[in-house]
Amino acid sequence: MAMNFWLAQERAKKNTRILVVAFIALTLGVAAIGEYILRSFFENYAYTDFPYAAFFFVLITFIVAVFNYSIYQSKGGSYVAEALGARLVNPRSSDPRDRQLLNIVEEMSIATSLPIPEVYILQTEQINAFAAGTTPENACVCVTTGALSKLSRDELQGVIGHEFGHIYNHDSKLSMRLAAMLMGFFFVFYIALRMLQFSAYGRGERRANPILLVALIMVGSGILSYFAGTILSSMVSREREYLADASSVQFTRNPDGLVAALKKIEKEAHVREMPVAGMAYNHLYFDHRTFTNIFATHPPIQKRIEAILGHTYAMSDE
Repeated sequence: MAMNFWLAQERAKKNTRILVVAFIALTLGVAAIGEYILRSFFENYAYTDFPYAAFFFVLITFIVAVFNYSIYQSKGGSYVAEALGARLVNPRSSDPRDRQLLNIVEEMSIATSLPIPEVYILQTEQINAFAAGTTPENACVCVTTGALSKLSRDELQGVIGHEFGHIYNHDSKLSMRLAAMLMGFFFVFYIALRMLQFSAYGRGERRANPILLVALIMVGSGILSYFAGTILSSMVSREREYLADASSVQFTRNPDGLVAALKKIEKEAHVREMPVAGMAYNHLYFDHRTFTNIFATHPPIQKRIEAILGHTYAMSDE
């Protein structure tokens, strides 16, 4: 029984829209909680009409998010790949592995009618890959050396088809927006830590230190928003993985290649060598470091295999 591609795409897009709205609601909700706590502790502030704390929390978060997203727009997916330490593959390379990778990328470009993206290779033995970029024109595809050495051509084609699915369905653009929002949350947390450090100079005073209290509230808000944002970005990512799997089979007409690649990835779950520096980009690739399912960036492999083979189409990890 073949997978219903169009039904899979429609269901994933619908659920993703709900999760993106939840991401915005999270920002506003955390801002409201911080505002409420401040009004509860500061009597003078409680009588102000304008919610300054909530306003600046939302303002800073979105300014940083917009700033980071503008960088992604101007520099494209290559900015992310190079930030993680990947190297650009020379289109004229004579290396057999490079040539095979470039040929597969060109095949998928023809199958999807998308521009040929820049191709990167990341030095790590873990079987992994990701696509990044805000448009098909500035997108890139990055593959690990582990994927190149351990996957057959059909398996690698299935993986590349999956990444092209992310570009084709505009998942890469969505992923960049989520990464930008996470950077906004992290920046608020960073400011709060600096305020906390500054407030330490007044700890010897007997009276309450308002800067310390504000800093503590901001630290709590930053932690809550970042971790909740990470959970939401992981949920969005899991939804889009099913869609990318469906697209890969649609482009390659060979579900066996992707299924075989997923089985190899599952067998090597103990290999954890992806960069830890780019935490905001974890949802782009398969991350084995998650200590609980709610932070998992990808659905369980067995459920993905079942969906590809047409037995089920799962929309959650439960």
